[in-house]
Amino acid sequence: MDKTKMITVALAAALSLAVPFDSGIVKMDLARPAFAGSKITAGQNIAQRSLPLLITVRSYSDWEGPHEMLRAHWTDIHFYGKAREADRNIAKALAEYSRKERDASEKSRKELFDEAKGEWRDRMKNLDSFSPYYGPFWLTGDILVRRADGKAVSFLEDNGEYEGGFHGISCLTGKNFDARTGKELQLSDVFANRFAMAEALKKKLKADYPDASFMENGGAGLDDLIAQRLKEDSLAWTLEPEGVTFWFNPYLLGGTYAEETFVSTFFFDETPGLFKTDANTGLPAWQSPTGYCMDLRSYTGLRLPGNSGNDKLRVAHENNRIRIEYGGQEYSNDLTAVSIRPTFVSCPDGRRYLYVDYEHPASQFSAANYRLYVYDLNGKTPGLIGDFPMTRLASSLKDTTKRSWYVMSDPGDFYTTATADSNIAPGKRLRCRVGKDGRPEVYDVEGAKG
Repeated sequence: MDKTKMITVALAAALSLAVPFDSGIVKMDLARPAFAGSKITAGQNIAQRSLPLLITVRSYSDWEGPHEMLRAHWTDIHFYGKAREADRNIAKALAEYSRKERDASEKSRKELFDEAKGEWRDRMKNLDSFSPYYGPFWLTGDILVRRADGKAVSFLEDNGEYEGGFHGISCLTGKNFDARTGKELQLSDVFANRFAMAEALKKKLKADYPDASFMENGGAGLDDLIAQRLKEDSLAWTLEPEGVTFWFNPYLLGGTYAEETFVSTFFFDETPGLFKTDANTGLPAWQSPTGYCMDLRSYTGLRLPGNSGNDKLRVAHENNRIRIEYGGQEYSNDLTAVSIRPTFVSCPDGRRYLYVDYEHPASQFSAANYRLYVYDLNGKTPGLIGDFPMTRLASSLKDTTKRSWYVMSDPGDFYTTATADSNIAPGKRLRCRVGKDGRPEVYDVEGAKG
């Protein structure tokens, strides 16, 4: 189901799925966490070692007199605290990346602010303008972390821009780094032959999306675009724990706004011949263990390893509900939220879950708050496990211009923050792992002894 269909269904009066509903609010006893006693990473290899990363979103609002002209935000990625000796190269690479992104964002923000002011003045003078002005222009830059372990750090830049008109435009870019050297990876570092990969990608996109607009003339336009992008080294791709995903804006392939983002993944286990191999093991060199977490892009469906055909995981937040599609089944529940941050969780033993941070809006009687929803993806249909008094938000709720988030990359070791309705002092940093039933288990609390 594509984005347009999901929204249409959500707006329909007959929106009542025959699925069980449970408020799922869980009162966790966090007063006596089960302390690990020793390092949780003991016995893990380099690929399993989690990296303590934060992403920070900085927001701006630019005005001309009484009128808001531009809303903007951009995101950086960096280490939490001091990086270990083994991580200093990747820490330096991410710091340099974030510095460049800051400079580029400031330049783009200034240019778009000037355009917004010019557009507004033209409209006030009843002159012809570029497009109808429906509100402030906007400029967005988000980061979705697809992998962060001892081998690689990979994330998707999800950027957007609105300059008036009926809708904005988006741009997707993948960033991939060798976690040991800090070097930014190229396709030739991952694939045995990038030209063979390109031919495989053409066939895969046509098989994954047989009814897409780019299939006109047998997909000749798609073939030309991939060949050109390969030549320019400008394909958007992310190196993930179990493969490589390629991302295409529908406009890029000659599509329409109503079409979904086109996404295709080559999995290490399904197409091992495409990838460079490790001389010692004979396995794909960049393959990692099965225990991992990945940020998801709302509305964009992704096929996961082991799913038959085109069955995908898709998460959408619409009309105060969250909707999940997985394995050909759907689930939804009420969720009054300003925004959500969904993360797919794959445990080493094969269990799968969906962790969703959400912002509950402020009201007349209460301030905004964050909580964590957890969903089970192991049954015949997705189901709600519970609503937990913690969040991966690492910064103060009072600072609305900056939001820092702990990156969840390892099911066995990740950070959250206690929220106001837990029985730990709000704001305490919690070190957690995914429990046997999918619930987050707290095994260490900032400042606690035991």
